[in-house]
Amino acid sequence: DLSVRVSDIFNPLASKSSPTVIHLPRLTDLPSEQIEQVCNVAMSSSSPLEEDCLVAIKFSGDQLSLCRPGRDLEWTNTSTPSHCCENSNVMYSKRYKRFYLSAPGGIHFFSYHLNDENIEHHKLVYRDHPELDQSEWMTLSMCSRREYLVESSSSDERYLVKWYTL
Repeated sequence: DLSVRVSDIFNPLASKSSPTVIHLPRLTDLPSEQIEQVCNVAMSSSSPLEEDCLVAIKFSGDQLSLCRPGRDLEWTNTSTPSHCCENSNVMYSKRYKRFYLSAPGGIHFFSYHLNDENIEHHKLVYRDHPELDQSEWMTLSMCSRREYLVESSSSDERYLVKWYTL
């Protein structure tokens, strides 16, 4: 029914007898084939009850939807750059207060903020990149890959963790 809810049911510290459930606006104005396939969801805080909490849903294709739980009556829908971020994860940076999407290959990122309609492009610079021989690259090319943005709490560094699985 296109309803969206945020719950703490899987939080080990939350109440098991009465989990918190936050109702978000219904998803509307999206092509039906896109809303059927959610790539992932990211939140700007650990609780949707916090005043500055933002929720982002990345759908397959170029659709990204953003809202503030309890404050927005509808989703803000935006398109990601065509064919760059079709199945990428949406990740949140607490330091920069922006949602990020990685482009294929993990060399480029695009960032979004609910209050800013501009899409920013970022190029990643890798340091101390491991040297791999051809057979190792071939093995990695057969794996599925997930990417995660990690920020250092003690410095201004961000890391892109690439997780490969067979």
